[in-house]
Amino acid sequence: MADAPGPGESLIKKAPELPAQDPIASRSSSGWMLLSALLLTATLAWALWDEAFGQRPWKGMQKEFVARYTRYLDSIKNDAGKSEKEIRESPEYQQLEEDEKAAREAVQPEIQEIDSKVAVAQRKLDAITDTFQNQRGRLTVINYNIETTDGKAKEGWRKEAEKKRAEQEWK
Repeated sequence: MADAPGPGESLIKKAPELPAQDPIASRSSSGWMLLSALLLTATLAWALWDEAFGQRPWKGMQKEFVARYTRYLDSIKNDAGKSEKEIRESPEYQQLEEDEKAAREAVQPEIQEIDSKVAVAQRKLDAITDTFQNQRGRLTVINYNIETTDGKAKEGWRKEAEKKRAEQEWK
């Protein structure tokens, strides 16, 4: 008798299965990489040229303005002090200066009174600022503990917060 195929065998012989062709391993991508690098380099060169020369037509105008304005300022430099001196010696300026001095002398007592009141208020504020900030800091820590703990500890922190709020610390 002829050899009969056993169970699970087929009369047709198949070629062994090969893995599917991997596009990354089977083809080189160096051409695409070269093209991308060249395009990127060309784009960078264009952007640098455009930034330096293409978009800034006013650079030449700025240089010309600086040169002209510098010449102008150099030409009026010698007369600059004279005009100020003339103004200070004019009778209108002298009168305005005297009026300003008189106005300052008239309000000087009021300024001194306001300054003394400000100094008293500042001393009072300085006396309580550190104490207030310390107390507020302690309450902040207690409130943080209330928010982060659970159960009986939370109630204990709440009582501690009430105690701190009722406390008056004067040193």
